[in-house]
Amino acid sequence: MKKYLLQSVVAALLTSAAVAQYDAGQHTFSKDGNTITDKILKYDSEEEQVTLENNGRHPLKTFSPADQEYIIHWNQVAGFMSTMRFKMDIAKSNWARMKHEQTITPFYMDAIQIPGKKTPNHRVIMVDDYEEYNVIYMEAEGYSITLRNQNFFPIENLTVESKVYYEQENYTTPDSLFVSSESSYTDTVETNKVRFLSESIPIIVPREEVTMHSECAIIVDHQVDRNALVTTSEDEDEEDDESDDSEEDEEDAEETIEGFGDWDNHGRRRKGKVIGVWFRIGIKGLDGEMIWREAIEPTSLTKKYTWEGGVIDKDAE
Repeated sequence: MKKYLLQSVVAALLTSAAVAQYDAGQHTFSKDGNTITDKILKYDSEEEQVTLENNGRHPLKTFSPADQEYIIHWNQVAGFMSTMRFKMDIAKSNWARMKHEQTITPFYMDAIQIPGKKTPNHRVIMVDDYEEYNVIYMEAEGYSITLRNQNFFPIENLTVESKVYYEQENYTTPDSLFVSSESSYTDTVETNKVRFLSESIPIIVPREEVTMHSECAIIVDHQVDRNALVTTSEDEDEEDDESDDSEEDEEDAEETIEGFGDWDNHGRRRKGKVIGVWFRIGIKGLDGEMIWREAIEPTSLTKKYTWEGGVIDKDAE
């Protein structure tokens, strides 16, 4: 008996929480051949009893079929809007990771257009004095949201929309030998990105949990290290004897790879990062317009972005 009373009290409190968040206003009902203009206060789905503000409790079956649909729809919207009866939890997810690395000898390519010939001649010169280590990490990141229906009735025809926000650095100076002397290789610029996804849920039955996911953000971490190779001679005297020839070779090399610029040892890196996610879960109201509940991680995201698009304050935290 005590257990039953406790369940009844909990159910009443949950119903009150839902009613407090949704007021559809006045509606004209057809009941037993008569009309009543009133508004709904609550609906007991187990007893199939509706309580009106000025006309008290009535069995659902005494209303017209159209009004019965209206009452059931009102109850679903009220149950959806209750934060106690319809819960939403966000979690960050990492779906995949890939690594690609290689060590290569950089090269210089020159193209010469010969008059009368359509295809240019190409000359490739390997830069044997350098070694390049190149590695790319790619991660597929996003978010999931778990919807829990703690009502005693199903919630139907939900729409789940999401936007995942992330940044990706790009090199200001391309990865090219031709312009390496014109700008710093370490300069990068951030690019704001967003990916949108919309899905539908036909029904969530009582006590059911449904997990939905945002779009996937592909985060790239690219690292390059170029280093000059140091060679040593076993016979220093022989090296001195051939110094004159070496100077001539160096002069020829400088002429051959003219345009490289001052291509010293250097490393460069461009990275990406996920900023956050904005979920909107919606159901059609009694007027046919969408009613939305939002789940945002982090909540400060609304200081930087608007749902419609655009950046409010790039430096906001």
